[in-house]
Amino acid sequence: PHTGQLALYLLGLRATCPPASPQRSLVTWLKYYLEEDWTGSRRHGHPLTNYYQYGLGVLALCVHHKRVREEVIQRLLTAQHHGRLGHGGNAVDTEAVVALAFTCLERRRLVGTRLAAELKAAAHGASSSMAEAQGPDGIIGNIYSTPWALQVFLATGACQTEPAFGRAVAVLLENLEAFGTAATMAQVLPVLHGRSYLDIASMHCREEPDTLTPMDIEPPTEVPGNKMVQLVVECPLPWCYELRLYDRLVPVPAAASLLDVLRAAAALEPRNFRFHTQDTPQGPFLTQVLGLEARQEKRNYWQLLTAPNTPLQMGIAEYRPQDGETLILRLSEW
Repeated sequence: PHTGQLALYLLGLRATCPPASPQRSLVTWLKYYLEEDWTGSRRHGHPLTNYYQYGLGVLALCVHHKRVREEVIQRLLTAQHHGRLGHGGNAVDTEAVVALAFTCLERRRLVGTRLAAELKAAAHGASSSMAEAQGPDGIIGNIYSTPWALQVFLATGACQTEPAFGRAVAVLLENLEAFGTAATMAQVLPVLHGRSYLDIASMHCREEPDTLTPMDIEPPTEVPGNKMVQLVVECPLPWCYELRLYDRLVPVPAAASLLDVLRAAAALEPRNFRFHTQDTPQGPFLTQVLGLEARQEKRNYWQLLTAPNTPLQMGIAEYRPQDGETLILRLSEW
């Protein structure tokens, strides 16, 4: 199911105040996808996609003022109560999306009084847990999940009393260069203007004069020269018999990203390095290295680290390693 992509599209469509209503059939499709997505629970206990996309679907329907079956909402409540929403920074993303969906349903009065009280309590509980998850550097989960957490603080009103809010905004302002894709910009821009995705639901659409003018954007300056990056692949027990599966120095251009490093390694002779990625709204996501696939049902993923043991705060397409840096791809459990 294309739950997450369709949900994001419908959120964007609502925000543009379209003159007609092309979204009606798309909303119907989203309701269908939510039901299809849940068929995965019969086997794995979670949606065919994940709770992040499922939560986005509920949020998008609410923003379009559409009622959601109580059973659909209870699935998310149950998952939150049992701590099934993800791992690491991904847990913050997912908890935030679910909390925004809960707050929207309660605010728009699309549920009964009893359920509304449950949803309000769950959203405030998520807000508190995100504040507790804030690191000493001000980041909540990772740099990309921090805007999601801030949207929850804004939506629930915690931004006025929660010290974590100001610290997280400060760290965002220091790391704006990390938000280089349309999807990540869409998450951080509302926060910088004191808004959340919930505000889309209460927008008063009116005819606006067309004052948009194209900007002359200069292409990024090419960085001359090359750099050497040490690429290491680790696979601990019980998945592999030896920890280090790959360890090689990879020459790349000076401006190369981690994704460029992986591509360069795959082109080196002998061709014994291979990898696969999956396209997501946040950019390419590493799913397979040296034939070893990270799978949600196995509760593992490819963790990205810089030596000796520091997790990266950016994706493979955004992170640009330094000359001489050692990058580690580690199959990890969540």
